Amino acid sequence: MFKKLFVSIATCLSLSACVSLNSVSLTQIPVERDNSITATSHSWNFLGIAFSNDFVDEAILDLKSQCAEGKLEGILTKHQTTAYFLVLKREVIATGYCQQG
Repeated sequence: MFKKLFVSIATCLSLSACVSLNSVSLTQIPVERDNSITATSHSWNFLGIAFSNDFVDEAILDLKSQCAEGKLEGILTKHQTTAYFLVLKREVIATGYCQQG
């Protein structure tokens, strides 16, 4: 009986999560919004201890690579954190418009 209760509690704690949006930034939105591109990257942290922020650079490089021949405009960046039991997932989502020419 105690074992089933312990397993049930552990399962509920491990499957529950709380998401918080930490920051949002937006540059000027272009008139022509035909070519929308998105890049995301994330990192996992135990007890919220972050040893590196390099995952942010991955999102930037991914966004630039999707618009190598154009100009990025209207960039919206979001930094959000999802808290699971003892583990945090930090995520950066960047969306922009690639203007050719």
